[in-house]
Amino acid sequence: MEPVEAITPIDGRYREKLTHLSNYFSEYALIKERVRIEIEYLIKFIEEVEHSKVALLPSDWKDTLRKIHQEFSLEDAKRIKEIEKKTTHDVFAVMKYLTEKLDSYKLQILKPYIHIGLTSEDVNNLAYSILLNRFNREVLAPTLLRLVDKLSNISLQNIDAIMLARTHGMPAVPTTFGRFIVNYAYRIAKILEEIADTKFTGKLGGAVGDHNALKFAYPEIDWLSFSRSFVESLGLTYFPASTQILPHEQLSSYLMKIAILDSILSNLCRDLWMLSMNEYIFFPPSLGEVYSSTMPHKSNPVLLENAEGAFDLASEILSYMSRRLLSSRLHRDLSDSVIKRFYGLPLSLTCMGLQNLIASLDKMQVNRERMSSDVEKYPEILSEAYQVYLRKRGHSQAYEIIHRVIRENPEEIVEELGKLLPVEEFEYLARLSPFEYLGEVEKIVRNLIREIEGIKNKISKLV
Repeated sequence: MEPVEAITPIDGRYREKLTHLSNYFSEYALIKERVRIEIEYLIKFIEEVEHSKVALLPSDWKDTLRKIHQEFSLEDAKRIKEIEKKTTHDVFAVMKYLTEKLDSYKLQILKPYIHIGLTSEDVNNLAYSILLNRFNREVLAPTLLRLVDKLSNISLQNIDAIMLARTHGMPAVPTTFGRFIVNYAYRIAKILEEIADTKFTGKLGGAVGDHNALKFAYPEIDWLSFSRSFVESLGLTYFPASTQILPHEQLSSYLMKIAILDSILSNLCRDLWMLSMNEYIFFPPSLGEVYSSTMPHKSNPVLLENAEGAFDLASEILSYMSRRLLSSRLHRDLSDSVIKRFYGLPLSLTCMGLQNLIASLDKMQVNRERMSSDVEKYPEILSEAYQVYLRKRGHSQAYEIIHRVIRENPEEIVEELGKLLPVEEFEYLARLSPFEYLGEVEKIVRNLIREIEGIKNKISKLV
């Protein structure tokens, strides 16, 4: 299939940017992980339950079985899909494929024990959790660390780049661009800390979670201990309260955290877009880039806009998934199955948004001169300083006085201060510059950067 024939842009227009995600979200990746789980379960079952069979097997039987997974190819996946066309059951097709492989490796003695006592959801829940765990450690967390690093560096480089802060869109008081950016770096680092620390769960329990068949056939085995041990051997946390399916709250929590992250990132894109509109920052075009089919002068923040849309769409889909997948009729219904097959859509959108946001930040240039000139245009932003200082000196009507003068005759504000204060204090306020009215900006930025570094060190140990 050509990319232009794809139904969704993830596998079409954006495929080149997202090819690496097929290792986690393609059907091939899911099938291959199912094969690995079936093989590892078979090995554990033979070693701990049917251990008498070990003497009848070649010494390299485990390596031979694991080779089936290690050498699993697209052709193998296609063979499983052929079987599925006849059986109409995806996991049963994996079982049939494995029986064929055992014949070819002369391990027929193991055929009765493939998938014994399991239900398809025993395999599926483990496969999905493993794939999401790998995606989290190998792709999402490292990419977010890069973003946090970039934002932290931008903040430190612009710790003294004075900028007009705006509340409700209107001039407020002076701040710096570095202070504005470090807030986002810290917020993203904090939620990344939670995302990176996610414990992905898994279950093993048969038809409805009670190990009925296995306990009946092998009553001497402690199947609860067996199941816990198997799940934990795959790098997952055992979840004991299952039906036929793994309850989704742990994964829902993970998806919802990413939905919240996406909303934060979308807001960052919008804020940067507005700063670009005010000419505080700009994104110079690369050679040959065209931003309008009719206006040659245009240089648009298209990567930011693309990232914003991707984050918004991803957040909405993840929010829906996280809520909907908590629900399952009685012990099992299939309504969740089709939804889980789309994990890759919002998570790929999140990755695409991150790629475009990071690329925007790589190109971004800060216009300090424009920021400074805007601060100078609004001398009234010092009215807060005036009224607070007057209140400190005991003027109970300070706010009302400054409010009236600023609204009626702003150019007379300094003269009004002269009527209220001793000469030396009046001169102190009269000399006050917006460029000096920055509060604890530098201290806040450096404190937050230190906290971010601590979070990054913790995350590096998790991933």
